[in-house]
Amino acid sequence: MRSLLSLSSIALLASVACWGCSSSTPSGGFGTPGFTVDGGAGSGGDSSTVLPGSGDASQVLTHGDAATAGDTGVATTVTLIYADTDTALYTLDPQTNTVALVGNFTGFSGASGDDGATDCAVDAEGDVYINSETVIYKATLPAGGTGTVALSKIASIAVGNDQSFYALAFAPAGVLGSGETLVGGDNNGELWTIDTSSGAIQDLGNFGANPSKPKDILGLSGDIVFYMNSSGQPTGLATIRSCDSSGSDCTSTDDYLAGIDMTALQSAYTSRTPSSALLAGVYGGGSGSVGQGTGVGELFGLGAWEGSVYGFSHKTSELYTISPSSGVASPLTSVASSGWAGAGVSTKVTITVAPPPAAK
Repeated sequence: MRSLLSLSSIALLASVACWGCSSSTPSGGFGTPGFTVDGGAGSGGDSSTVLPGSGDASQVLTHGDAATAGDTGVATTVTLIYADTDTALYTLDPQTNTVALVGNFTGFSGASGDDGATDCAVDAEGDVYINSETVIYKATLPAGGTGTVALSKIASIAVGNDQSFYALAFAPAGVLGSGETLVGGDNNGELWTIDTSSGAIQDLGNFGANPSKPKDILGLSGDIVFYMNSSGQPTGLATIRSCDSSGSDCTSTDDYLAGIDMTALQSAYTSRTPSSALLAGVYGGGSGSVGQGTGVGELFGLGAWEGSVYGFSHKTSELYTISPSSGVASPLTSVASSGWAGAGVSTKVTITVAPPPAAK
């Protein structure tokens, strides 16, 4: 179990993190409960797919068969969401609700803090990155759609004593610097930029006090995600939880879906002064209140698609939709027997989830 002081080595998409989706569900999206589990990565049905890394601006984490022209002579992009456990990578096709295993990871050193995946992130080009508690990797996907997912070490994260990383997402270009910036969350509840060349980190801050219980703090539970909203403004979401003031005792049964204050995040980055006010608000909450919460703990994966938000629980191995109005999670299905561990989505995706009510 991840806590603010320690976490296990367990690691989906949504314009937010390696699985993803929404709550006002589009036709043919995640709104239909139930998924089909497939051992392959795609069947190349009526729609074709475009491989990640193609640079297609319309692409959102695609994977599987190469793009092929249909009857009209025009290839169609099929959106596939990436998800991972600590040992394997999966895809989800939100148009058909088909979950498929891509393959097991290979490349972790096996050393303490580097023996499994804790999250994944996807850049604007569709390239997939995996992190352990202490290392950033770039994933090479199998050419045939299924098979071993080889990991190439990018950098060791410059972790401090008793520090480990689990949340991971790319901030869109221009938000924190001129290009895309990798942001990670650690076991102490802090968000950090991570230099993908050197592994150097910069503290951006935390979510501060619990508005409903000022003696408690709000710690990062499992995941973060960044994207551009329909107005072209940078936006962020996170799953957080209530902890005692020391951060050593946190709830494991009820996470909150929160908005990230992007102005505070940018200010912390440019001033190099960590912020304790990264909380923009809590979905289902209000002024001075975080509301009732999702009702589900250990939402280590977070995703968004159009107007919907999805959470992936390590605790229950289940996929949930999270209502932006009430903040409550509703179960869709259980897929991964070992529990979900993270999520990540291309920064080119536009999400239409409304902002949360201010909680401060």
